[in-house]
Amino acid sequence: MSQSGLALLLAALAAHNLQVKAQQAERVCLTEALYYEARGEGERGQEAVAEVVLDRVRSGRHPNSICGVVHEPHQFSFVDDGSMLRKRDPDAWEDASDLAARIIRGDVVTAMTRSAMFYHKANIRPRWAKALVRTAQIGNHIFYQPRNRNR
Repeated sequence: MSQSGLALLLAALAAHNLQVKAQQAERVCLTEALYYEARGEGERGQEAVAEVVLDRVRSGRHPNSICGVVHEPHQFSFVDDGSMLRKRDPDAWEDASDLAARIIRGDVVTAMTRSAMFYHKANIRPRWAKALVRTAQIGNHIFYQPRNRNR
């Protein structure tokens, strides 16, 4: 193999390695959202949270990556409230991780929140919810989209 061919091969391998690491990071970030936001809601509730994350990624109004959306300041309470410092339930984490991988691969596609980009627990009444359109209640979460959203 020529030197230029070897250099090209090494560059391709390096690019592939970066892509794999980015995909792994996206899976971890989505797993965090599913686990910390909805682990007690079952798979359907976790899928609904994933829908919000992915709707935000596609929206153009939020970061364009799963990790960017999940760690966007003041959007998901678990990022700021110390939840991530507590010991995780290994089985629940693994279940959330498996679901996150299936969602990222496109094996699980749902539309149960009707394109929601926001949600909160049903037992609270945040002021910001008044400015949005309620789209669904799934388990213990109520989902919303902006009023001016083009459909």
